[in-house]
Order: sequence, then C-alpha cells, then structure tokens
Amino acid sequence: MVSDCPICRGQGPIVLDQRPHVPLFQNRVWPDRTSARNAPASEIEFVLCSQCGFAWNRAFNPTRVVYDEAYDNDQMGSLAFRTHVSAMVERILARLPPARHAHLVEIGCGQGALLAELARRKCFRSLTGFDPAWTGARQMHGVSVHAREFGPDAFDLIPRGPLFVVARHVIEHIADPVQFLRLIAALTEISDDIRLFIETPDIEWIVQTFQPQDLFYEHCSLFSEYSLSLALVRARFELVQMDRVFNNQYLWLEARPTLGEQRIGGHCGFAGAASGFRSRRQAFVERWRAQIASLAETGSVWLWGAASKGVTFALLVDPEGSCLAGAIDVNPGKVGRFLPVTGLPIVSSAVLQDGDTAIVMNPNYEAEIADEIAATGRSVRLMPINYFQDPQGTTRTSR
Repeated sequence: MVSDCPICRGQGPIVLDQRPHVPLFQNRVWPDRTSARNAPASEIEFVLCSQCGFAWNRAFNPTRVVYDEAYDNDQMGSLAFRTHVSAMVERILARLPPARHAHLVEIGCGQGALLAELARRKCFRSLTGFDPAWTGARQMHGVSVHAREFGPDAFDLIPRGPLFVVARHVIEHIADPVQFLRLIAALTEISDDIRLFIETPDIEWIVQTFQPQDLFYEHCSLFSEYSLSLALVRARFELVQMDRVFNNQYLWLEARPTLGEQRIGGHCGFAGAASGFRSRRQAFVERWRAQIASLAETGSVWLWGAASKGVTFALLVDPEGSCLAGAIDVNPGKVGRFLPVTGLPIVSSAVLQDGDTAIVMNPNYEAEIADEIAATGRSVRLMPINYFQDPQGTTRTSR
C-alpha cells in the first residue's frame, strides 16, 4: 500500500472513496449473467494528495490486471467521440514541422482508431501501435500494430528519426506513472527529437463536478494539471502545453524531453471539495435509488453507456442488478453480453419503449442520443448523470 504521494512525496492524503467489491475490468463484458456476477473483483481505496492533487488507488494490485483480447473499450460508434478523436488528430498534426516527416508511435492504441485517422492523412513516415488488447491484423492500411505492451524491449520495433509518441488514456492505468514517463524519455536513445502527447482524465473535474462513477479499479493513477506537470518534471520532460478537452473531462498535453533541471510552482486547489467526497457519495446513491424506483412505475429504466461510468454507476445504485433494466450501448461487440458484478444485460436502443427512461452516463453524448431516440418516434425520458446537479431531465420524442 502506497501511503506517500507517488508524485510529490506528500504525506497524509485525503481519502476520496472506499468500496469493498468492484470489478477489476470495466470494459470486459461477459457472455451470461452468472459469469458476469462472478467476474474478478477487488477493492478500491482512492486517496488524493492535498499538496499536488494526484489521486491513486492504494488497494491496486498490478499483477491482477492483465489486458488481453477480451478487453473492449471501443467508443468509435459515437459521433461525439469520433469528433473528439478527429480534433486530437488535428492537434497532433498542427505540431508537425513543415516539410519534415516524423514517425509516430501510439502506446495503448486500442483498435487503432487514431492511427487509422492519421494513416488517411499520410503525414507521417511510419505509424506504429502497441496494445495487448489488439485483435486485428498486424498490418492495417500502412499501420504496424504489435499486440503487446510497450516496454524497453520494444525499442527495436521503432524506426529511427524524429518521433511523435502518443499515449491516450494509458497513464491512468499505470501504477508507477513516473517510471512510465521515464521509459518514454529513454527513447532519446534512438531519437534526439521526441514529442510526447498524453490524454488522461482530470481528477479535478471528477472531484469538482462530483463524479463518483469515474473512480474505478483500472484507473489507479488520476492526475490534476499540477500533479501531471510534476510527474513530467520528475521524468525529465519539459511541458510545452496543457489544455482541458472533451468538455473539460480530459487533460491533453504536449511535452518534450529535457536535460536541464526544472522547478515548477503550484498546489492542489480543490482539496476542500475532495474532503467531503466520500460522504456525498452515499447521498448521491440514495437520491438515484429513489429516482429510479419512481421512474420504474411508468416504464423500464435503462443506463445509456455500458463502459466504465455505466459499470460503476450500476454497481453503486443497483449492486444486485434488480432495479435497472439493463445498459444500452452503441458498441455492437458488447450488445448481448452482461456487465461485470451486477450482471445487467447490455442491449441496443431498439429495446426502448414509450414511457421508458435512459440515464445518460456521459452528458457529452446526450445530444446524439436524443437525435437517435427522436428518429424512432418513441417518447423516452433522458436523464443525464448530472441530473441532481442540474435537474433538467427531458423527454425526447419526435411526435
């Protein structure tokens, strides 16, 4: 158990949340309810450093988390998410020097959505991906993908020359994030011109907007702007730029290795909000349970989103999987399967009937969900997950 902050060595962290039985994997679904209810599980004990704003799961055991082909976090069925990925592609291409083609490596490339988009642009000399959950062919339209984790023994698979390194939604899965950054910095052995791009959830957004469903086992390392800047400094990176993206849910940064010593100032400005996080969670759960019971009197109540937020929210409000009807998802690989631990079925939106309610797990997708429902002509109530912060639940119909 790590008690001192892994980033700044601060002591006496604030306990954010503790839960005794959560799935190891949010994005692994199961073929039947029995196997789903018996999915591998563990505990979480999330704490937050009051000095730098880094949060970590003190109960995390990296030996229990092995990513393989059964792990499915594909979100490209959503237009909103595809739009976001395209925007990140534009950010990367904007940093490409004129008339100087570089190589690009993506660590944790998933099923290659970003690499495929870059391949269509034909701006890089080569595109290489690493991901143990990769299920496709090794060669994909000019992209080389290795179904394995990225490590020092992968350096021989990377071309020499100017190098862009992309790691989107990877560092939050790493128990020792500074060592992970140092591994990337070691690529200077094969390139003297490296640009690093990282996208990761923003713990300050999670705390300030109160998102208990965004704390789960896989995400063992969650950064604020300041703590991520400190981690880069410890790994001998120089921060070029950092922004909030995806409606402030994620941090996006560009950095480059440096040989010089750096010092940065700052502090955690949201420790006050964090100190009451755990006590607020119970009230959150009770409000949603009462709301779901009331809504179920006039129709079925569904979750819209069978990924991390949906898995965690279901476990918080309906651990036995007896109140919610199930979870709707646009990923066809998940439809017909079941959420871990709660055992709720995953279905397509075709199941929705007049009078039903869908609780939208991410408000970023609400507009496209509303359009999809309106096209069916059904009268379905949409309630975003932040309903109790902004109680404007709406009924969507094309009639």
